Amino acid sequence: MTTLVANTFAWPFRWLRIMTVKMQARRAARATVAELSALKDYELNDIGISRGEIRNLAQQHYEDVVNDNLKGWV
Repeated sequence: MTTLVANTFAWPFRWLRIMTVKMQARRAARATVAELSALKDYELNDIGISRGEIRNLAQQHYEDVVNDNLKGWV
């Protein structure tokens, strides 16, 4: 009975934590796109990124942060 009550009242906090992590990751992805987009082509070339890869890299990082299966590995 105690576990049922604890689980019943715990899910809103778990949901809030998940939403907070997703918002922070989304904000970080937008910042990454903005910062990398501000670089010149030769600066991007120096770090091994083409202009077409910027959004893909930001999205990949977002998925790595949000994916619960990777917690502790990334």
